[in-house]
This record gives sequence, structure tokens and C-alpha cells, in this order.
Amino acid sequence: MNMKVRAAVAHGNGLPLTIEDVHLRPPADDEVLVELKASGLCHTDLFINEGKFPLKLPAILGHEGSGVVLECGKDVKNVKAGDHVILNNVPHCGHCRCCRSDFTNYCEDIALARLRPSAFTWNGEPLMTMGQAATFASHTVLRSYNLTVIPNEMPFESAALVPCGVMTGVGAVLFNAKVRSGSSVLVWGIGSIGLNVLQSARLAGAGRIIAIDTCASKEQAARLFGATDFINPNDLDEPLAQHITTLLGGSADYAFECVGNVEVLKQAVELVNPFWGVCLAVGVPPFNQQISLPATSFYFGRTVRGTFIGDANPVTDTPKILDWYRQGKLRLDELVTHRLAQDEINQGFELMKRGESIRSVIVY
Repeated sequence: MNMKVRAAVAHGNGLPLTIEDVHLRPPADDEVLVELKASGLCHTDLFINEGKFPLKLPAILGHEGSGVVLECGKDVKNVKAGDHVILNNVPHCGHCRCCRSDFTNYCEDIALARLRPSAFTWNGEPLMTMGQAATFASHTVLRSYNLTVIPNEMPFESAALVPCGVMTGVGAVLFNAKVRSGSSVLVWGIGSIGLNVLQSARLAGAGRIIAIDTCASKEQAARLFGATDFINPNDLDEPLAQHITTLLGGSADYAFECVGNVEVLKQAVELVNPFWGVCLAVGVPPFNQQISLPATSFYFGRTVRGTFIGDANPVTDTPKILDWYRQGKLRLDELVTHRLAQDEINQGFELMKRGESIRSVIVY
């Protein structure tokens, strides 16, 4: 029998999300019913509602979540009722070409999930979701391979951030770029992902970690998470590129663009070493934007590439991140700056747009 649940529904055009009663079907044989306990608010959710990211609306967004398993289909083996879990941002079906090739962050089920009937209906019509998580609803149904069990003592609010903001930042440094000990690192954009890049660069043993942001109030958090230097470009009397070159005595070994701004990305490319430098585009720009770079940017050995969920494997790398958190090597609790009720979700997005939050979390 379908159950009635409360969900924040996105309508697009930048309109406020509305809290609605929607219906959720029971789990199929390979699916799980989860009661959400916490959901992070991510810039991607904001972009979708503003029309900057392709998804059919109305929809239930939200892709950073944690909760408790209530019910399992008869074929589910990896979780059981009562387990505390995080809802992975990307699935791991284990048998598609990507999963077999160890490119599990590109599991083909990401696309196939959009072709399956939604578990939610609203006013008698199917209601689209972002991926399978739909963490802006009080309950959700998803395939069991989207779940990872977490220790019962881990705070739901901190755990909810692992599948996207934490995984993307940590993975970009440790699994994609593989930052070397003693190296120099530039990080643009000191939000949730940028802070995770900073603390992962520290974990990797980077020697100089330079945080760059136009919001002066982010300096304290940047240094807490591992920055050795903080630069507000608006405070400089010289071009940013000249200032960084003077600080480092040359170009940087690594650069991470976490803003989603193509002009910033162009600058990041030019500021890494032309022979061995690595620049990662971590932030997500609007899909209709293009970037132009001089051909000489790639003449020697400079590498420029993107990353999706930090190139992390949700099965093998999520436990690593949880272990680093338990060992005190990664700060997750400090990422949560605002705890909000579900009906305060629009306030969370306003905090995000004003740059006043690291991560706002909906607590159910």
C-alpha cells in the first residue's frame, strides 16, 4: 500500500520549493524503504531549480542524505531493517561496463534510473526525482546498492554530507589528482567542496595550501581545514596571478576550481606548472557556458581534467572516508553550519546564495 510522505517539491524558474503531501509506493524485491533523518543542501539542487541543470520538473531533489532502513525487499542482502545508512549520490550496480572497469562513479544506472517509473506520485501523476535518493522527502525508496551502512554513533547530519560534498572534495585530491606530499595546491571557492579539498590536501601532506575566495569571512574555516594561506582577490593591489607566483616562487603543482566559473577555471589552468601541473575542474558551471584556452596551455605536460564525485568508488572509498572521520583525520561535523526543519528549506537556499553557510542540513 502506498504511504503518504512530506516532500519539498521543486518547480523550477527559481521559485521557492513547496512542502507537499506525496505518495510513495512500497519497495520492490531489490529495493529498500528509508526514513530520512538528515539531508544536505547542495548547489546542484539550487542550479536545477534555477534551470541551470537539465532535469524535468516538478521533482523531488536532494542527493545528500542519511537515515534508517525501515523495510527491505526479499532479495536485499547488504542492509537490514534498523540499519543506519547513507544514500549514495551515485549507484553501484556492479555489472555495467563502468562498474566492471572500475569507473564506478559513472555507473550506467545513473541514466537508467531516469527511465524507470518513479516511486513517488503527486496528484496522481509520477513525480521525478534527482537520481534515486530524493532526500528532500521524509521517506524514500531506492535500490539497495545505493546504500552504505554507517556506525550508529555517527551523527546523521555529518553522515548526510559524505555522498556528495565530502566525496567530491576528498576524491578530487586523493583519488583523482593524487596530490603528492610536499606539493603546492591552489583551491578556488571555499564552500563545502573547497573545504574538503583543503583538508584532503593536508591529509596528503601538501606543503603549501592556498585558499582563494572573495568572501573574507571564510578565512577562519579555510585555515581550520588546512589552508596555509588565504587570499581574497579583492584585497590585492596586484593581479592575483602575480601575487600567487610571488608567494610560490613560480607556478603551483595542483589547482582545484571549486566555484563553477569558467573565468576562474581559465586562471587556474594558467597558474599550474606547464610541465607537470594538474588542474581539476571540480565546480559545476552552467551547462550552456564554454571555455577557451590557448593551445600552448597543453603543449608540454600540463593536465586539465574534470572529476565527477571525486572519481570515488562508493563501495570501497566510502568506508575509507568514514574511517578517516573516526580517526579524526577528516572534519565532517564542522561542515554543518545550519540545522533547519524541512519547511525551512528555502531559508537554507537563501543562506547558500548569500554565502553565509558552509552546509545547511535539513533535520527530519
